[in-house]
Amino acid sequence: MSDQENQNEGEEQAQQPEETTNQNEQEQNEQPLDQLDEQKYPEESNNEQQNPEESNNELPQEPQKTYAPPNPTIKECIQLNQILPISNIDKNIDAISAAIYENDDLLNEFLQKIDNRTEISNDDSEGPFIKCEQNRDGDSYRSPISNKYFPQPEDGEGKFPSPDLRKLEEKLNKQFKIYTRSYYGSNALSSCYTWDFSENIKDGFGVAVLIKNNINQENNINEAIWNSSNLVTVSFEENNGKITANYKLITNVSLIMSFDNKICGKVSLSGMVARASNLSKTVKDYVNDDSHIQNIGVLIEDLESSIRSTLDVIYISKSKEIIDTARFNPTLGKPGIAQALKLKEVVMMGMKK
Repeated sequence: MSDQENQNEGEEQAQQPEETTNQNEQEQNEQPLDQLDEQKYPEESNNEQQNPEESNNELPQEPQKTYAPPNPTIKECIQLNQILPISNIDKNIDAISAAIYENDDLLNEFLQKIDNRTEISNDDSEGPFIKCEQNRDGDSYRSPISNKYFPQPEDGEGKFPSPDLRKLEEKLNKQFKIYTRSYYGSNALSSCYTWDFSENIKDGFGVAVLIKNNINQENNINEAIWNSSNLVTVSFEENNGKITANYKLITNVSLIMSFDNKICGKVSLSGMVARASNLSKTVKDYVNDDSHIQNIGVLIEDLESSIRSTLDVIYISKSKEIIDTARFNPTLGKPGIAQALKLKEVVMMGMKK
């Protein structure tokens, strides 16, 4: 063999270890990550394998503490209902009732003070009437027109006012029917109910006057609902043969409006106002006296007129002023009442053209 061939064989043998070392490096690079970690940190992996019981000797973790919400009070439930939008009154009352469902006493008190929702019933063939808490007995409602329950109560009886109070109830319904048409229009509906506090009429009685006015699709109005609930408690004082009737009135008015037109777009407005008033008058008889109708009528008329004025002058006008001041037009200047009026004139002139 020549010297040149021996030299080539020696070079090939010298190159073989380099190829094997490159192949070993490639195999190491292709190993899984967990094996690479064991190779980089042999002490940690060996400790984990040699002392598997150490993981069981770790301190137990404390369970996560769950804090139950405090028991709500009737005041908090009422405040929550007042904050929520009145347009969703049905959903609001149902949601709060579900949250306090397990507390029977709180639930009953909440529904008695808040659940003054009213609906129109057409079950009576003699005419429609308003369903409310004051004429309810279970799932049945008494009509002030026919003095019958719809549907018939399960016990077959139901609660009825005394004969004298029933006569007063009929007179109240006739008078407030005229009052409702005069102030709210022919589409409005009113219902009056009376009830005894006890078997002795001297202990007083209660009166509920409900008015409901619904407007649908009229003059760009999508929906408008006026609900007024007037609850009157009548108590008596007798001194030297004279009977003094003390009337305490609580009025709740809810207003919901939504309309859509080219000028202002889609607008929704809702709110609730509550007021109270008292009146004391001398009467001739505990029940059989028409002065009760006059006294209750004047009391309700004055308070509802005050609420209507408050809604018009303060709530609606103030909302309009706030919206007008928020308007901005780069050609007319910064937001303000004067600029808003100018902008309104320009829009109105454009619509007339």
